[in-house]
Amino acid sequence: MGYITFEAAAYMDGFSLITIVIQGDIHSVPSITLHHAENISYPLTIEKEERYHHQRIYKCRTPLTMDVSNEYWVDVCGNKIAVKLGRVVRTEEFDAAFFDDGALGALYSEGFTTFKVWSPVAKEMRLIFRENNDEYTHEVSMEKTKKGVWTYRLSGDHHLTEYLYKAKVNHEWVIAADPYARSVTVNGEKSVVLNMSTTDPENWNRSEKKMNLRSKLETLIYELHIRDFTIHADSGVKDKGKYLGLTEKGTKTSLGNSTGLDYLKSLGVSHIQLMPVADFGSVDETKPDEQYNWGYDPVHLFSPEGSYATNPYDPVCRVKELKMMIQALHQNGLSVILDVVFNHVYKREESSFEKLVPGYFFRYDDGGKPVNGTGVGNDTASERKMMRKFIVDCLVYWMTEYKVDGFRFDLMGIHDVETMNIAANKLKSLNPSLFLLGEGWNLNTNLPLELKASLSSAKKMPAYSFFNDTFRDSVKGSIFPEGRSGFINGNLESNVLNQLNRSIRGCSGNTDTFLTPEQSINYTECHDNHTLYDLLSIRHYRENDDFRKKRQHLALAFTLFSRGVPFIHAGQEIYRTKFGIENSYNSPDRINALNWLEFKKYEKCTAYFRELIKLRKEQPVFHKLSSTIYDRSNISKGIFGVEIHLSSADKKEREFQWGKVLLLFNSSIKIESFSLKSEYWTIAVEDEKYNVNRAISESYQIKPLSFSLLYQS
Repeated sequence: MGYITFEAAAYMDGFSLITIVIQGDIHSVPSITLHHAENISYPLTIEKEERYHHQRIYKCRTPLTMDVSNEYWVDVCGNKIAVKLGRVVRTEEFDAAFFDDGALGALYSEGFTTFKVWSPVAKEMRLIFRENNDEYTHEVSMEKTKKGVWTYRLSGDHHLTEYLYKAKVNHEWVIAADPYARSVTVNGEKSVVLNMSTTDPENWNRSEKKMNLRSKLETLIYELHIRDFTIHADSGVKDKGKYLGLTEKGTKTSLGNSTGLDYLKSLGVSHIQLMPVADFGSVDETKPDEQYNWGYDPVHLFSPEGSYATNPYDPVCRVKELKMMIQALHQNGLSVILDVVFNHVYKREESSFEKLVPGYFFRYDDGGKPVNGTGVGNDTASERKMMRKFIVDCLVYWMTEYKVDGFRFDLMGIHDVETMNIAANKLKSLNPSLFLLGEGWNLNTNLPLELKASLSSAKKMPAYSFFNDTFRDSVKGSIFPEGRSGFINGNLESNVLNQLNRSIRGCSGNTDTFLTPEQSINYTECHDNHTLYDLLSIRHYRENDDFRKKRQHLALAFTLFSRGVPFIHAGQEIYRTKFGIENSYNSPDRINALNWLEFKKYEKCTAYFRELIKLRKEQPVFHKLSSTIYDRSNISKGIFGVEIHLSSADKKEREFQWGKVLLLFNSSIKIESFSLKSEYWTIAVEDEKYNVNRAISESYQIKPLSFSLLYQS
């Protein structure tokens, strides 16, 4: 009898379970045997048969416990089919058998470098390396531990040695970079061994720990993209769009206004949040000026991006110049938060994760297909032990090697609560003042809601602050132009006002989202979606531009004086526009660059912004958790107001300290009167003017679309 030909695939779904998928019609139950390299065969027992369209799926039990690094075949009616890795790598048994908490990567010392890479499923592993200035490539076999870590000790000083791993996985040889590579060659083609001490700038103390002991409520975050911030032709910066551009002092435009680092220092913000600096895949580092991207497409998560370096071909340069930038920010009183992207990778099939342990590091649906809660084609599986270890190892490395002061987690809701808490505990044990925040959106990934690190789990994650969409939506409205508008647009609906009342209090309490206001990141603009100015221009396209700008100032005041952590997108203070582009992640510089000439044009706006920041920092009433908030709104006139009292325990003998403040927001387009209940108040801020210092009682006239701040000592 001849062989029956058909298309089929076989997957190892457990240590003694094989799933066979046959495409096409088979008129009878096939005979199936299992084979491995020694040509020993075993009959398989079909436990279950399923039919799906034109597929027949057979769940087969093996008489032996399979070795995940061995090569197996099944014979189905005379057809030899290679057994590939399936769900077995996503089982608890796999994690229990192969979790290893030891150090990974190229572990450098002057006398030797030890290479360690985790791949328990590889049948063989070889180290391919080329020493500095050596035209020849060497290849050596590595040894495997019981936990699946392959090791090789290479004698000599191997600083700048380039290397890759060659693994036999799923019956074929693959070439992979080191997931733990501290630096890479141009465009991340090869991993590079580094003596990290050679990457330290002058006066960089490797043992020094920077501790920032301010409370979260005394923090003010300013988000920027390295390229955007200095690339403008009139920025006055020499190394435009580079790490070093943010180290330059005394930079000015042709009109004489300060730019770059000097401008940042002048604002009074406490933290600079940098959009991704880890190596990403969408910009060709050999032609960095010809492409643009935000960087949310990670490739090498331990290595800095090369397009921001002055020499992307030099593996030391990208590391050293990033350190120089962080050092310059620190020396100017600014803390640094890194935007980290662990929730997905640039291209799953090409990632070292997938090459070295196929199917392990990502989430899959019940049909074995990658899930896509991130919207970019793959979700990492933080709940698996070696992915969790990778995340924690990477965070500790960036914090200790680069001395950063915090991390912002992109799409944190993809991750699991346990991993995020383990990471926080480890990081906080090393630096208690580290600032942790993230996006807590509930995304459609293959993880139960109660396990997701989303807003609904905020109280389970006390170390983290979350972007507060209730605040955002109640103040400015939906991120979509056609969606519901917010208070600054004149929306006085009861549900908007209820959310606004929660928001100005930090959405905290027994029945609210957060444990304390410290968990609330208050923002109305970030790199995502339209800038606030562009959104207002769409929503109020028939309105006078001056009115739209007043609405933006209302939003700014809400952000700075509500309970929680204020978050400002670079340029928000001067009506930054991206010319109506809603998602500018790969738009050219003419869309994304900060126009420093606009900062000159709106000097009064930046002065006002600085003054509001100064008031928030100087007056404890705004950042003490014990301060009490009372509603003083008069919604019939479009006025939202609160009175905040400093607790008696926090009052000190200081002449300039305020005991009470009154915040008034007028969303109407006319002057409105507000009763002061025969109390005497001093006006500090009104209608975008500061240092007003005018005493008033009885009735107060509030200008259209304006914010007023009054106080009592």
